[in-house]
Amino acid sequence: MIYWINGPYGVGKSTLAEKLHKLNPNSFIFDAEEVGNAIRDNMPKELFNGYIFEGYDLWFETIVALLKEITKKYNGDIYIPMTLVYKDSFDKIRKPLEKENIKIKHILLESTYDIVRDRILARGEDENSWCMQNINLCLENQREFTDVIRIKSVENNICELANQVIKKINIS
Repeated sequence: MIYWINGPYGVGKSTLAEKLHKLNPNSFIFDAEEVGNAIRDNMPKELFNGYIFEGYDLWFETIVALLKEITKKYNGDIYIPMTLVYKDSFDKIRKPLEKENIKIKHILLESTYDIVRDRILARGEDENSWCMQNINLCLENQREFTDVIRIKSVENNICELANQVIKKINIS
């Protein structure tokens, strides 16, 4: 099973993926951000389409191709901690995978502006960082997401959050 862990920048997606991976040794963390960086950083400046990877069709195509290849040869769970800002983006990944009978669940970590802001600042970014400038974009757009497993990450420590996710994904 593939689990796409979504939420605003700084909400704890990577920390959660690492905890879930430790609890489930038959798993792998897929870094969709590295794929996006490679694509964006290797485009001529004339093709630059912003820092949000969802502006690059090649990013979606590459993610889908890699996940298809990995799931052919790997039997474990895959955790993908990656912010998707726009409502239709998950479908651009889910639909081609489901055509190949590859199951993927969308987990959305929800939080508040203040908590996300504090976490971003605590990891060393400043008030003018790209993540800080885009908190509201994420929070506003992600309210519109449907067909997601919503998890409030507001005041949970990582163990509580991981347990909450495990309970929800086993039921869903």
